Amino acid sequence: MIEIIGILLQLVIFLTIFCFPFQPRSLNNFLNLKINTLNYIDSHAINLIFFIFLATFFSFSNIDLKILFKLHIIICLIFFLINFKYLKEISFRLEIFIFLLVLISIFFFLAGNLKLEWDGHHWIEKTFIFFNNSNIQELKNVQTHPYYPHVGAYIWSYFWKNSLLELEYFGRYFQVYFYILSIFTCFNVLKTKNIIFKILLILFFILITFEPYLLQGYQEYLIFSSLLIASRYILLIDFKIKNNYKLIFLILLIFYTLAWFKDEGSIYYLIFSFSLIFFLRDSFKKKIFFFIFLLSLFLLQYLLQKYLIGIYGFPEKTSFLSVFRDIMNVEVLITKTFNIIFHILIAFIKYPMWLLIIISSSIIIFIFKENDKIIYYYLCCLILNISFVFIVFFTFANFDLMLRVSLDRILFQTSGFYTIIIIMFLNKFKKLKIVNFY
Repeated sequence: MIEIIGILLQLVIFLTIFCFPFQPRSLNNFLNLKINTLNYIDSHAINLIFFIFLATFFSFSNIDLKILFKLHIIICLIFFLINFKYLKEISFRLEIFIFLLVLISIFFFLAGNLKLEWDGHHWIEKTFIFFNNSNIQELKNVQTHPYYPHVGAYIWSYFWKNSLLELEYFGRYFQVYFYILSIFTCFNVLKTKNIIFKILLILFFILITFEPYLLQGYQEYLIFSSLLIASRYILLIDFKIKNNYKLIFLILLIFYTLAWFKDEGSIYYLIFSFSLIFFLRDSFKKKIFFFIFLLSLFLLQYLLQKYLIGIYGFPEKTSFLSVFRDIMNVEVLITKTFNIIFHILIAFIKYPMWLLIIISSSIIIFIFKENDKIIYYYLCCLILNISFVFIVFFTFANFDLMLRVSLDRILFQTSGFYTIIIIMFLNKFKKLKIVNFY
């Protein structure tokens, strides 16, 4: 019984913490958007991103997690009281009920399936350092992959340490909350007044993207969820008129969280951010400013990890001479290319979200003949995304093993970014009045 109370309390903690610092009115004003553009789900998602940046900052401070949590809760409660007249406007809609019901269901599922998979044992080493309030420089002494980014582990330890019973899996509930919230946030873009249709679609997307294996210590859902939230706000950009720079900076900062979760997150950060700036309707001078800003953030991460933690690197020490030889050897080139394509197809079948993305993209481009810049932006990102997969797997010394154990996960975590294409496809149906059931 006490464990059930602890689980429900953890949900209340998430709901409380992520009410700070924005509520819809202030978020719309801050981003110079119309008053009803963003709702409570949107502000909740941005508050969660804000928390990730707070976690990144305080992870370098070595402040006791329990003290930090108490201060955090006090600030959030004060904010709650100050903004109560706005927060009480939240109506207990069916959508909110389903959101809470799904969260509770997955929380209890995770509690009944306590297990850490292979990568989970690597990440928990970092988690123990923060849980025990050790110095952050201890990260360079962990047994496996000390150069991996640490923020996912810090957040894991933060909610583990401050749970009612101090149970490890309570720390992993953050990923569940982030994942479900990101899907509800993305579906705010769906243009329908039929709430039942919207909820059924949300549940369907949860069904095809829910992978219990990845909640057993892996970090893929952190990448997946950040990209899902970023894509929701990208759709607010009008690539034909004057730019909303506050919105653009917000999106770039959401992309930046990727670099603090996993090594490949740095590459995603650069791919999605640089492509966005390239497609903006803006002067060359301003684009150069944005590029400098992006590279400055990248450099900041390098300096913090290299000199405050004491280590920076990537898991594969690649021999470029060996890679060059493989490329020049036609037989090896064809064999590796075929194997990568084969495993990509397997990943697409394993995670059918990709099949829906490909079908939706094809219909929008070739049947609807849509030529908006935003479609080309997503296609550019997709091409660079898949190209990165080919390049990185060509560099692996243990090529066959890595194809089997990691390619599907690498593709899954970026599928969240392209989910918006499916929703754009559904909105096209409504706009063209092809169907009218929603």
